[in-house]
Amino acid sequence: MKNIMFDLYGTLIDIKTDEESLIFWKGLAKKWRKYHSYTPIELKNQYKKICFHLNQKKEEINLLDAFGELLHVDDNLAKKFAKDFRRYSTTYLRLYSGVKAMLKNLKKKGYGLYVLSNAQASFTMPELKKLKILKYFTGVAISSEYEIKKPNENFFLKAIEKFNLSISTVVMIGNDYECDMIPAKKLGIKTIFIQSNLTPKHDVKDYVLGFNKKEIINEIEKF
Repeated sequence: MKNIMFDLYGTLIDIKTDEESLIFWKGLAKKWRKYHSYTPIELKNQYKKICFHLNQKKEEINLLDAFGELLHVDDNLAKKFAKDFRRYSTTYLRLYSGVKAMLKNLKKKGYGLYVLSNAQASFTMPELKKLKILKYFTGVAISSEYEIKKPNENFFLKAIEKFNLSISTVVMIGNDYECDMIPAKKLGIKTIFIQSNLTPKHDVKDYVLGFNKKEIINEIEKF
């Protein structure tokens, strides 16, 4: 059986966030005032400082640790703050046209569907549910839970081991050539590159331009 491993943001999900906006930090400072009386600038600077220090210890951090330290709260409240943070910073969150139909089609044909994403589980799992696509995936690997991230090849290997897959059966689909395609190719994983509005600028030719359901399925069935 073929197993398809998808990147998420820029591949299946179109998202726009802004964590630099002063309006964003003003909203959070007001929302979180009863837990800690930061000014918006103090809140932003302290958050970035904590994230910087956490990144000295791990390749990929879990932002729940940052929120816990920032506001001196336990994990349960940190999850609430993660929800606030993502909601206030997100301009839009949506699936690319045809994603749900494609996933449904592939699932019906018997493909194993998986996620391999550089992301925060506290953001991504609720978003997969909100967009109503979590049900299509047999397994979800998110970098914040592994403490490593793409393009680290070990992230691929750990996820493949967890999902009990064989590399020869896996096809990686992503929109970032450096993070998704290069490490997958090095491991002998088949790849399909999607150039989307969130794709970094790369000089490549082996890509599907935009999200085209039929073209992606055709590419998958070539393997």
